[in-house]
Amino acid sequence: MELSERIMELIQNGYHCSQVMMQLSLDLREREEPFTIRALGALGGGMFAQRTCGTLTGGVAMLSSYFERAEGESEPTGYRECGAELVEWFALQWGSLDCRDIVTFEIEEILKVCPGIMEQTFLKCIEILEAHGIDPTQ
Repeated sequence: MELSERIMELIQNGYHCSQVMMQLSLDLREREEPFTIRALGALGGGMFAQRTCGTLTGGVAMLSSYFERAEGESEPTGYRECGAELVEWFALQWGSLDCRDIVTFEIEEILKVCPGIMEQTFLKCIEILEAHGIDPTQ
C-alpha cells in the first residue's frame, strides 16, 4: 500500500493527524501501541483549538519514540536536534506552526490539504532520522 493510501485509510478510520504520524512509524516498525495512539488523539486539530498543528506534534512525538532514555538519565540530545529540525522545516514549509494558519476547520478543506501535509512531514521525519544514523524500521 502506498503512503498516501495508508494515510487516507487511517483518516477514514477516525485517526487524527497526530495519530496518523505515529501509526505510520509503528507500521514501519511492525508494532502496535494502542495506548500511545489513543493518547495522541488529544493533539488532533491543533489540540482541537487550531493551535500547534497535530501533524507537527505527532511528528515530534514520533521522532522522540526512537530515542530511549533510562530512568534518571537526562533527555537524549539527539532527540532535541531532530525535533528542532522538524519544527524549523515545518515552519518554513507551511508558513506557520498553527493549524488555523494552515487550514480552516472545515472538514472538506482538511481532507483536501492535510493528507499531503502528513505525507510530506512523515517523509521529512524519516529523512531526519536517517541523517542522524537511525533506522526508522527499528
